Amino acid sequence: MSSHHSRRMPARRLALRAAVPAAAAVLLMTGTATTVATAAPVAPGSTPAAGPAGSVFANRALPPNRLTSKAGSGAAFTYWSSGTDREPRLSTAAVQVPSGQAPRSGWPILVWAHGSRGIADRCAPSTEPTKGDRDEIARWLDRGYAVVTPDYAGLGTQGTPEYFDTDTTTRNIVDAVRASRDVAEDLGRRWVVVGEGQGATAAIELARTGTRVQGAKLDYRGSAVSSIPVEFDTLIGGLGPDTGAMPDGVESDVLFTLSAIRNARTTVDLDPFLTDAGVRWLERATQVCADDLTREFGGTTLGSLFRQPLSGNGQLLDVVSRTHTIPIKGFTRPVMMTQSLFDQNVVVPLSLRYLNDAQNADRQVTARTYLAINQQQSEALSDNDMRWFVSRLAGR
Repeated sequence: MSSHHSRRMPARRLALRAAVPAAAAVLLMTGTATTVATAAPVAPGSTPAAGPAGSVFANRALPPNRLTSKAGSGAAFTYWSSGTDREPRLSTAAVQVPSGQAPRSGWPILVWAHGSRGIADRCAPSTEPTKGDRDEIARWLDRGYAVVTPDYAGLGTQGTPEYFDTDTTTRNIVDAVRASRDVAEDLGRRWVVVGEGQGATAAIELARTGTRVQGAKLDYRGSAVSSIPVEFDTLIGGLGPDTGAMPDGVESDVLFTLSAIRNARTTVDLDPFLTDAGVRWLERATQVCADDLTREFGGTTLGSLFRQPLSGNGQLLDVVSRTHTIPIKGFTRPVMMTQSLFDQNVVVPLSLRYLNDAQNADRQVTARTYLAINQQQSEALSDNDMRWFVSRLAGR
């Protein structure tokens, strides 16, 4: 799950906070909103009454300095979705629309399902987009897509992010697309997902379930993904005092995943398996974003975090296996899966095996691997393939 870190924008954090007193809700709805999407007044200190999944709680226009270079307009919004417990949760997202005249059928929607950015509120892409996020959004805007960037439940809103739960992330994406059409003008029904890392797993699941869960007003067309973190349950179950070095991005994902489970699932007793250093690092993972955590953790081995192998924690393994399974077949829409051999955010041999198995198991799967001179060239090749694939899906 790749990540890039950028400088914090404190004013926007306040404006985008959800599930807050009425004063903060007013901040969200002041300014020049693209549509009228209002919420009932909320008494100070109380929790707002839940709305239907995909409904808008509050929104405001993005100021010019928050728009990417190719955007004509944009909005940040808070919407209703749900968490791992299936209870209503507020989540945040942003939508940016190309400049110029929209097609007759409206702008096709592209969801940027970002990879790991961290689990601290300040890591939410709608409030603090990384350089990678901004580049990706600008790229697809320039190609004629309205781009929706969901934060996923708990990231930038109340509660612990459901970092480890693919199904929750999937529902957050669908609900963000529904809400975006009430926030921005001239958005069409057709939508596609481009995902990496954490977002890739949800994008793959949508290729199986998207047509069933989207509702009658949307037309999901397919997904294109890169850097797929497969067999994460096996990886977690293999961790213990003897674990050595792993790719940088994989180590960060382990820290974020275990930290999120430790905070969100109180029935999973993880602390007896952790050293004092392990407790400190999982707490640190709640405070910093992905690039900072990767840099700080450099030179530390994962094995130093554990007193005993995690294979002995059945509750933990059950949670990870139930929430992080990635399908290899049963897709109802096309999905392109790409993988660079230079990728430091996944265990490449496992990802390559998954691509091979999925392509052999389901004709809806198109797989591409890249052995280029470096990661930058691999990403360029992947983007070129995805551009063609997404254009075909969206009918452009």
